[in-house]
Amino acid sequence: MRLRPIPAVLGAALVWALLLASPETAAASFTVRSQVDATRIGVDDPVQLTISLEGSDAPDSVAVPALTNLAVAGGPYQSTQVSIVNGRMTRTISWTYVLRAQAVGAAEIGVVTAGAESAPAIRIQVVAGSVRPQQRPSDPFGRDPFGADPFAGFPGRRRQRAEPKVLIEASPSRRDVRVGEPVLLTYFLYTQVAVSDLNFTEAPQFTGFWTEELDRPQTPPSGEAATVGGESFRRFPILRKLLFPTRAGDLEIPAATFRIGLPAQGFFDDGQAVERSTKPVTVTVRPLPDVDGFSGAVGQFETRATLDKDVVPLGEAALLRFRIQGTGNLKWIDRPPTIDLPGAKLYPPQVKTDLEVTPRGLRGSRTWEFVVVPETSGTLEVPPVAVASFDPEAGRVVTAETDRLSLRVEGGTVAAGQVASAPAAIGDGGALPLRADLDASFAAVPAFGGRTVALLAALALLGHAGLWGAGLVRGAFRRVGGHTTPVRSVRAALRDIERAGRAGMAKEQAAALLDKGLHEAFGDIDSSDQSERGRAVRALLSEVHFVRYAPQLGDYSETLGDLAARAAEAVKRWA
Repeated sequence: MRLRPIPAVLGAALVWALLLASPETAAASFTVRSQVDATRIGVDDPVQLTISLEGSDAPDSVAVPALTNLAVAGGPYQSTQVSIVNGRMTRTISWTYVLRAQAVGAAEIGVVTAGAESAPAIRIQVVAGSVRPQQRPSDPFGRDPFGADPFAGFPGRRRQRAEPKVLIEASPSRRDVRVGEPVLLTYFLYTQVAVSDLNFTEAPQFTGFWTEELDRPQTPPSGEAATVGGESFRRFPILRKLLFPTRAGDLEIPAATFRIGLPAQGFFDDGQAVERSTKPVTVTVRPLPDVDGFSGAVGQFETRATLDKDVVPLGEAALLRFRIQGTGNLKWIDRPPTIDLPGAKLYPPQVKTDLEVTPRGLRGSRTWEFVVVPETSGTLEVPPVAVASFDPEAGRVVTAETDRLSLRVEGGTVAAGQVASAPAAIGDGGALPLRADLDASFAAVPAFGGRTVALLAALALLGHAGLWGAGLVRGAFRRVGGHTTPVRSVRAALRDIERAGRAGMAKEQAAALLDKGLHEAFGDIDSSDQSERGRAVRALLSEVHFVRYAPQLGDYSETLGDLAARAAEAVKRWA
């Protein structure tokens, strides 16, 4: 009978995969065997067929082969066994069937196929009567209604097992650490017998620790010789965890209980399951030094700051990258650095993380990318950024500092809070102009001669005379909340916003079109306007500017669609 796997409790992982299964990427093979306990039987005798798949890459099932002059009388009975040869583990899955002949003559068990592997056919001779040894007679007192046990002579008949010698140990890499310093916890299996399954009966709770799982080994563990209490064992690492203590004091790694499955020892053996527990382990955790500017980073780290360009025209964006890399508790470094950059708009950063779990801690990097939009010409100075961390090897807090960076901004001065950009014609494939560009284009009207000025003055007098008809054109304006906007401007703004929300437009073009539409509808929104309308429009413009100057880190179509919908709603409500 098969030893059924015991389900893990509270989501505990099946760690036996570390011992039996190699990764999908590893090259593995298996063999197929088909055998019987006799090739000459009587028509009244059973015959036992065993199909075995040996190897880590073997499938979990196999089809019954074609049978000639034979029929299945019982089974299949499945068992899993692990063998240790020269320090290497191999797995064998077996299926056992009881067959009976249907008539005297030739019989055959066909080719057994599993994947690309196969075992040859087996021929059996069937004679009259029975050729197996006679079993004991039935009980004369009628206590055994079925007579003799038909399977009494089979090998592997159930017998009393000796207590298996199997142990589990929890071993930390160190027992005296600082807060945030990693501890590698390894669970070891010590065994003198084959093991088929291994599960937590209940997943341990590591109170006071933040935990990380280490990747499975690329090859199944081979084990090593070990001695416990004067006896020889084979020791296998079955699970590794990285523990980061989150507070000072004596923290306990609790006892963990495993249920260990032992394979069947014969055809009629159901296998066995035993439980083994680790001993609790205490780790002494010391506090970190109290130093100004130190926020809890533990490990060895390097920092670097870079700009993607040295010179930008006024109004265009530059990308400032701040990177910290090394090995330690990198996940705890989750806040971007504080950067003071007068004369420029600094947008919230994008964060990129590239980490891997190693026995020494988390190794990799975290990068914050800031979009910088200068608001004045000249030279912008990016000051050095300092990061303090506790170096366990040095036993003290060390500070890493980035270099000072300079960004030269070329072009005229722009008032704080506005964004300038080189004008470009809408639809020509370049960036669309912002509101400041549109105003500048109107300011560049050529001067008129004196005769033209006189003509214009006369026309102005006629215009004053027509003020009495102003009421006739009031319908051409819309007034909401004290703000008056020409209906034509509102319609043009909505058209621009609708175009910006369509897919297929570059993000710079779409964002500039949204900016133009909002300025057409609302004009310049002063920061002193703290009304709901003023705050909402300023927030929209800020998001539009961010999208326009943000680096191309992905698809912005969904974000632009949302901005266009919100801008259209604001125009309809307040313009």
